[in-house]
Amino acid sequence: MGKKMILGFVFLSLGILSTASAKVSTCKLDLGLVVDTTRSIKEFNVPKVKEVLQQIIQRLDISENGTHVSLETFAFESKLHNTFANSSFYNKASVLDLVSSSINQLFKPTRLDLALKTAKYQMFADENGKRPGVRKALILFTDGRSHPGSVDEDFFLEVVGLQSKGVRLIVVAVGPDSRRQKFRDVLERMAVGGKDELHFLDDFANSKEATNAITKSLCPNPCKNSKGMDVAFLVDRTQSLGQSNFYALKGFVLQIVDALNISRNATHVGIVLYAKHADVIATFADEKLYSNIAVHDLIDKIPADLSHPTRTDRGLMAVNNQLFTAEGGDRPDFPNVLIVLTDGKTHPKSQPFKEITPLLQEKAVRIVAVGVGEYQDFEGQLEEIGGENVYNVNNFDELPDLFEDILKETCSADGEFTDWSLWSDCDVTCGTGKQERSRTCTSPSPQGYGDACAGKRKEARVCKEGSCPAVSDSSDISEPEMLTEE
Repeated sequence: MGKKMILGFVFLSLGILSTASAKVSTCKLDLGLVVDTTRSIKEFNVPKVKEVLQQIIQRLDISENGTHVSLETFAFESKLHNTFANSSFYNKASVLDLVSSSINQLFKPTRLDLALKTAKYQMFADENGKRPGVRKALILFTDGRSHPGSVDEDFFLEVVGLQSKGVRLIVVAVGPDSRRQKFRDVLERMAVGGKDELHFLDDFANSKEATNAITKSLCPNPCKNSKGMDVAFLVDRTQSLGQSNFYALKGFVLQIVDALNISRNATHVGIVLYAKHADVIATFADEKLYSNIAVHDLIDKIPADLSHPTRTDRGLMAVNNQLFTAEGGDRPDFPNVLIVLTDGKTHPKSQPFKEITPLLQEKAVRIVAVGVGEYQDFEGQLEEIGGENVYNVNNFDELPDLFEDILKETCSADGEFTDWSLWSDCDVTCGTGKQERSRTCTSPSPQGYGDACAGKRKEARVCKEGSCPAVSDSSDISEPEMLTEE
């Protein structure tokens, strides 16, 4: 599983963040807020939770055409207070009032399993206003406890079920029980999707720090400086995946697609599915697919028609012959990217990759290979496809851990310099010397086919320190020790 970051501090102070001081995110979301209202999180934590929720809401562009927010609370039962389709909550004031009035009294026992089912089947249901092509996220505030026997493998299938809808799950751990190992294990397993998607509320110095960390992981956008690209997805649909894993794989593609700027003059998407044969279901030339909504709908409707064997070679040839061509809509002025998603090595009778990948490289296609399963089982085939651009996770429910990394590999943006460092100290104690300063091309670093920074990375200048003291007697200067040569 991808590395998860746990930030260490103590929650000391509160303070409502005013609208004027909060930087409003331009990210457009369908955002679910699911809040544990059981006694195990302790009453003294309720104001902290409400404080952070209020600050998150203040930072969102909540409007009819912007972010929509749905709230759910749970204890012995789960309650969906509003849906994304409820236009009464297309403004911050109404959402703030809803949070303030709905999170007060605590109950028992805890049915975390019911909370996730409500989120999956009701909150993010199409009929309740879930918008295709809009990024989706869920922030879960809980201590990880649940009624005995309710957290089992079927429970974690609900997590995968949310992922299959393209929902990113961010977990905020609340209360003393969240530190106990058995509950922490539950929190960490739910918080798949990136190193910053598990946050312990008590680890922050104040509510503003907590809000900063949560909102940063809520809507990462490494593609914001991208001018567009032609990006192809080559998706494995062999029987070795199984239906539930194929839906998880689709959900990961949906997360990537929803984060791209798809339009006629920006990013175009092509999709090839493969098992024994390759099936081109979308080319760059298809004008009906020049929007996030259209591409999301297409992916969402792909059935889990799995077959065998695995012929990755045929998938790669289809991408080369039918997508990255003039007939396939490939645009010479836009970067080309191919993301290959597979769960195993290709059939022994496959054409060698070394005969196929050069054809794509000649067209300046940046290939990113993502493998799901034990790394050694691929026997180097991921590198044969993607070169240095290779990623691997053990299970399909860990795919969201790669979300931001794959976006960075996909999007092309020019690098920009950091500010100059301070001048170094003069390198002499007396007389004339030299000072240096430097900067790096990391603000941001070049992405994809983006250009590196043009300009100096180091500068030097002459510096002077005080006069050197005169040597009064040459006899004070000792002769250098002679080195003996053998």
